[in-house]
Amino acid sequence: MFDRKLPLWYQLAETLRSEILGGQPAAGGRIPPEVELARRYGVSVVTVRQALRVLAEEQLISRRRGRGTFVTPQPHRRRELRLMGSVESVIAQQMSEETEVLEQRVIPVPPAVAAWFGGEREIAFFRRLRRDQGLPFNYTLNYTLPEYGGQIDAKLLARYPMLKILRDVLGVKLSHVQIAIEAQRATQEVAQPLGVDVLSPVLLFTGAVFDQRRRVVDVAQIYYRADRFAFTMDLDVSR
Repeated sequence: MFDRKLPLWYQLAETLRSEILGGQPAAGGRIPPEVELARRYGVSVVTVRQALRVLAEEQLISRRRGRGTFVTPQPHRRRELRLMGSVESVIAQQMSEETEVLEQRVIPVPPAVAAWFGGEREIAFFRRLRRDQGLPFNYTLNYTLPEYGGQIDAKLLARYPMLKILRDVLGVKLSHVQIAIEAQRATQEVAQPLGVDVLSPVLLFTGAVFDQRRRVVDVAQIYYRADRFAFTMDLDVSR
């Protein structure tokens, strides 16, 4: 099940993190005992303990003496700084003249983005790698409603960010974009195209694009190399 080239505790932590963020088990739910997890994933109890320790440090789970381990009731709670800006600034930071389309297909809606897409069962999925002066700059995953994803070809993907394609090429009436930026450690999937080591720091930009009917039409997950991208802002404090 796991790649023996990577630490087993790390891979197990990634698996459990994905399940928790996908709602299995639900917030407040009990995590199976260590022995059961070890048997289920074919690893040692020591490996399970290492993985659970990481999730506990991230406050995704909590241990209660004599009762077991539980998913934190509010595992996503974070302090946020909300910034207002134009859609053009979002498009500009995603533009690149060197974009390689790695994958384009329809997939079942993954648990990580299921909350955005309501009752959708399938989603159009796109993977791209952008370079700056020949060097990997960001790795982009887009999850787009099939009614729009089916109209997008590789030439468009290689030229424009998804937001611009939806608004200016397909003519989708958009309302707003919700944006979050956070630091993460690179998984094997992200590290390989970006040319960094597994567990290296990366910046994850997540943008959910809403249409005027308040539907999410696209979710972009853009991973930036931390050594080639800086997040800056300009605040007006004159008033």
